[in-house]
Amino acid sequence: MPVLRIEDLAVTADPRSDRPLIAGLSLTVGRGEAVAVTGPSGCGKTTLLRSIVGLIDPLNGTVTLDDKTPPVVGWPTFRSRVCLVPQRPTLTDHTIQSNLARPFNFKSTAGHYDPDRARALLDRAGLSDEVGRSAATLSQGQQQRVCLVRSLLIAPDVLLLDEPTSALDSEAVKLVEALLANEMAERGLSVLIATHDTTQAQRFCTRVLDLSPLCVNKKTVGEPAHA
Repeated sequence: MPVLRIEDLAVTADPRSDRPLIAGLSLTVGRGEAVAVTGPSGCGKTTLLRSIVGLIDPLNGTVTLDDKTPPVVGWPTFRSRVCLVPQRPTLTDHTIQSNLARPFNFKSTAGHYDPDRARALLDRAGLSDEVGRSAATLSQGQQQRVCLVRSLLIAPDVLLLDEPTSALDSEAVKLVEALLANEMAERGLSVLIATHDTTQAQRFCTRVLDLSPLCVNKKTVGEPAHA
């Protein structure tokens, strides 16, 4: 049963234009499944993720979560259940713990901040004993992992990841993939990853959606990653 369904989506990256960057795109992501979106820079990977969470208005098509549109679910609830982690980290200059607790302190998500779970996730991400450190002192790769942990604390149904390991070395990539795999197995987390790393897409995901320019204006479906 698909958790996230995208049907006949058309979207432009330029709000001043009605010329689509992506058109006729359909995709489903099942519960506990990882799907990759690949293609060269500029083909629309980030645009797709931003359109799913309503940061870009589509020209056409629908996005549903458990067969309900975002207005029916409610946009605040939808964005906590379908959580976007952008490629560029979005952290304040305060401590890691302060950044992790921020969505809960500002009531942008339901539930309460769980410091024990935060420490456990940080440990799995290779950032153990770092909660008191200023986020401003972290490398970009470390900041990416903090943003990932923050999103996992919200406990979304679907995680949208934009080049999540672009600034990581091979060992850190393994940690992130293992962390995600664990959340998928334990919670049924669904993952949609935009990546230029086709090796990662084939290794980690069950299906791959190619957004190359040759597919623009054509209906595109994900093919089995290991076919």
